[in-house]
Amino acid sequence: MIIDAINKLSYYSKINKNFEAADKFLKENDISGLEVGRYEIDGKNIFLNIDEYYTKDINESFPEAHRNYIDIQIVINGREKIGYTNIDNGIVKIKYNPDKDIEFFSGECNYITAQTGYCFIFFPDDIHHPCITDLRREKVKKAVFKIKI
Repeated sequence: MIIDAINKLSYYSKINKNFEAADKFLKENDISGLEVGRYEIDGKNIFLNIDEYYTKDINESFPEAHRNYIDIQIVINGREKIGYTNIDNGIVKIKYNPDKDIEFFSGECNYITAQTGYCFIFFPDDIHHPCITDLRREKVKKAVFKIKI
């Protein structure tokens, strides 16, 4: 997992060539003005999901991981807690769904408050638990780049 300022995303382009496309998209588009939905950037190699929701209590969802995509999560408006841990620390709760590239876990996570201005990068070995209430339930608008491995 990586946490860094959004304007430093280009530093990570050596990890995966598609990071460069995500950084370019951010520089050329005001993501705060994008409507909820999916935005194709390079077919299945890189796309962007914009979502709006209210944060949940920690017990209302399960931590998750993906096998085929890296997540770059950016809170546009609002604030939430995001949990994280290594996949070796998780216990499979709902088996991997290859059509949705998601697997759900139980187990302990460390939590950090996600606010605007930062990106949170989760790799396949990173279990993450997004959308969690921080101080109170809050409406959040979030961008999630899905980067094909």
